[in-house]
Amino acid sequence: MAEISVIMPVYNTKEEYLRQAIESVLKQTYKDFEFLILNDSPENPEIREIIAGYGDDRIHYSENNEHQGIPQSYNKLLDMAQCKYVAIMNHDDIMLPKRLEKQYKFMETHKEIGILGTGYKKFGEINRFKRILYPTKHDDICAYLLFKSAIHHPTVMLRHSVANEYKIRYNENFISLNDRQLYCEFAKYSKLANLPDVLYKYRFHPDMTSKKQKGVIVSERAVFHKLWFAHNNIVLKPEAVDIFDHYTTYGRRKIKEPSIIANICETLDYISEENHKKHFLDVAAFDKICGKYMSKRCFNAIYSRQINVRPYVEKSKLPIYYKGLLKLSNALLGWRK
Repeated sequence: MAEISVIMPVYNTKEEYLRQAIESVLKQTYKDFEFLILNDSPENPEIREIIAGYGDDRIHYSENNEHQGIPQSYNKLLDMAQCKYVAIMNHDDIMLPKRLEKQYKFMETHKEIGILGTGYKKFGEINRFKRILYPTKHDDICAYLLFKSAIHHPTVMLRHSVANEYKIRYNENFISLNDRQLYCEFAKYSKLANLPDVLYKYRFHPDMTSKKQKGVIVSERAVFHKLWFAHNNIVLKPEAVDIFDHYTTYGRRKIKEPSIIANICETLDYISEENHKKHFLDVAAFDKICGKYMSKRCFNAIYSRQINVRPYVEKSKLPIYYKGLLKLSNALLGWRK
């Protein structure tokens, strides 16, 4: 039996993108895998014909009776997978040739790891060329999860036995944040890690879920925060919940009132203090991330509305990034002490 199940849901993918995705998997330096492709657009016979044309015995094609959605399709593929490891693949991206080989070798020698991601490079119609590397250590990855995903989902290789033993599957109520919820579940029973290597190319284009479902994703983010706080027995005031959902973890909204930055800083300090008491995450790692987000929002407040952030910076016990620069920014913009 093969060692790796590569799983890939497909939904009305452009032929060019689909072919590039399939061929990048078939050209992996590691050859011992099964390739499970699930067509979630059964009304599109062209998809079926493209996949059938490859004639590779490692490809196992199936299709849903009707469109079901991303998390439902991933769960179906997880149930179908037969191998020790499961590697995620997007239908419009490209695996670099040594991805499976490097992840397999790492997972074989690190039995404590349940999920392993890699670095990636952006490319595509929107002209993105940025390389992204995430933290490699479990404590740092977990510290990020309240704020963002620190594992890029389509680069994931997961240990199938952990998913099956603890009945871990994707949350089908989420369109976008089901990956972060999956990581939180895996972290209860195993370690998370990233390789410090770029092994994947992530395509940017106008039809991406993150581009077309922005409103839904904002709502999902709020639900995820609520679940995270409940799991860690943290109770926030209603106004703090609203500020956290719409400002603390989302940097594109301009901070226009001192009360907003005050609430952000107070909330981050409070969450940090709760972790100091309960130790639900590594204290140093989580403080570092809270301090990073406080710093970002302080800069936002400075340059959006010239709000004096000095009182909040000096009061906080968090490790503030660029503390001297924040104070200098206040001075340069003409604020009084």
